[in-house]
Amino acid sequence: MAGSPLSFSFGSFQSRLSFFLLCLLLPVLGGTFYFVNKNNVEYTEETINSYLEIGADVFDFTRMQKAETLKAITNSLTWDFGFRTAYASNDPATIFDAALNVLDRSLDNADMLMIVDLDYKVIIDTEIQGNDTLTGPWLELITKAEASEEGFADAITVIDGAPFQLIALPLYLPRQVAWIVGGFVLDQEFAEQVSETVVSEVSILRLSSASGLQLVASSLEPSRQDKLIDQILVSAEFLGALQTVDFGDEIYTSLVRSLFRSEDSELQVFAVIQRSYDENSENVILFQRLLIELYAVVIVLSLIAVFALSRSITNPLASLAGAVQKIEKGNYDLKVDVKSRDEIGHLAAMVNSMAKGLIEKEKVRDLLGKVVSKQIAEQLLSHPIELGGEEKVVTVLFSDIRGFTTFCEGLAPKQVLEELNRVLSTISNIIESHSGVVDKFQGDAVMALFGAPITGDSDAENAMLATLEIVKALEAVDSRLSACVGINTGLVVAGNLGSDNRLNYSVIGDAVNLSARLEGLTRLYNVPNIVSEASCLAAPNFVYKELDTVCVAGKKQPVVIYELLGERGAVSKQTLDEAERFAEALKAYRAKDWSLAESLFSQLHSSCDNKVLHQVFLARIQDYKSAAPPENWGGVFVFGTK
Repeated sequence: MAGSPLSFSFGSFQSRLSFFLLCLLLPVLGGTFYFVNKNNVEYTEETINSYLEIGADVFDFTRMQKAETLKAITNSLTWDFGFRTAYASNDPATIFDAALNVLDRSLDNADMLMIVDLDYKVIIDTEIQGNDTLTGPWLELITKAEASEEGFADAITVIDGAPFQLIALPLYLPRQVAWIVGGFVLDQEFAEQVSETVVSEVSILRLSSASGLQLVASSLEPSRQDKLIDQILVSAEFLGALQTVDFGDEIYTSLVRSLFRSEDSELQVFAVIQRSYDENSENVILFQRLLIELYAVVIVLSLIAVFALSRSITNPLASLAGAVQKIEKGNYDLKVDVKSRDEIGHLAAMVNSMAKGLIEKEKVRDLLGKVVSKQIAEQLLSHPIELGGEEKVVTVLFSDIRGFTTFCEGLAPKQVLEELNRVLSTISNIIESHSGVVDKFQGDAVMALFGAPITGDSDAENAMLATLEIVKALEAVDSRLSACVGINTGLVVAGNLGSDNRLNYSVIGDAVNLSARLEGLTRLYNVPNIVSEASCLAAPNFVYKELDTVCVAGKKQPVVIYELLGERGAVSKQTLDEAERFAEALKAYRAKDWSLAESLFSQLHSSCDNKVLHQVFLARIQDYKSAAPPENWGGVFVFGTK
């Protein structure tokens, strides 16, 4: 066997190469495994920790959002005619009924209301707690509201053993005559709502000296709730620190936050946010297994390759190395000329095949990039093609061209197409220059996405900048053309839509539909763009002009709409003055002061360029003079058609 190519002796090239290869590979692979595995474990733990911190922040955010909603609901008492009449006649029973009516209309955002006079005496209390005069945390809440500039305060307290989020704000009729205290219970429904939002388990606990630690509400399975009570630590040194809770079949990482503590510390309320450590560590275990398998394959293949090699492979390998270097530099049009029929020859054939495949892939990438945007093309090429999507917060922009029919009048069909492509190219280039993605063309309209497939930190702001540039660009193309842009920010489902044979990357959801409706309203209000309130909040560094509060076709929820005027510091004083005058007119209109509103809108109609906008409100005022809107109108205009 001494002459056999597979014979093994330490003096042979193959054996020495194998020995040195193992001496090199084992420490390198072992060290790599150690550091990669360590970093992966640390990253997993940091990920869990960040999820819990985010979950706790979302818990507080959800609580405060409901508090803000409760604030708006309780404010409605001031405008309730029945309540005003009952309060003026000092009729507690009718006041109580009016408060219950507000609770019924609150859509689960309020569970109790209390009216307290300026001497802190209880007028009505829907929870009927038996308090004649406010004391303790109730009095602290009112004192805090009195000390604030807005006359508003919030706090958490316990009513009949249940934690309540409370708010306090003044009652004006029209001067302040009392305080309104409203609240909602932090119960099972609230815990499950937050749990669904943060994809973590949420529990609310109560600690009292009399009954110890008790569970108020929890998204945990009932079988795990007792173990949570037994293991979780809520003393001061553990608040905000990460803990682990062993449920037997699964370990959870937990974060505890304090919600309420009485003055004597006899009663406390806590929120617990939890996430499965085992579920997140599964990827670590899988990654460890894959690393071990990969390293084993590398070692085995390396040994096999060493025993199969000989000095005669030096030149073919050098030829292959040169070819790979050319491929790395982008030169795919080559062919490696190796005539051997062994692994080297096969490798040469694979390199040739790879080069050919890369040429075809570049052709596909180039063609796909002309059919869809570059970002979507990269998304499709770098991920498995399958139906489905994911939820994303995306800013959707719909742009249409007003006056295009007149612009193309008298042109041949081919010229119309050329002009349309020229204008659409201008709009597309603007969108892409601001990190947007053109989703589709619909005639002379463009639908663009900011935040999908790639989410950025300034998606809404980029959409605003693109809108301003589109408006200017269309005006520069021809004076007969103007932009119609609708912008909305919201949660959508983004992904591949269609069938197994034909896919289209796009987004769907109410946020998309609202954006399209807003684009359609630009013609009614004769403005170049309309932006939803959600988009305004997402891009605060711009100047907006509030236009109206509307219910678009097919929607029951009213939305406040705005016109984007420009970046802060770049809007002229005249434009700002007109926006301020329009806001005064709109305020009078919503207050049903028809004479003042008509006068202000008439002045704007005479002095401002956009006469169509002001005529819209003047026409409505005439209609409302003939047939007054309902008491709970709120300035909302309902559109029956698209």
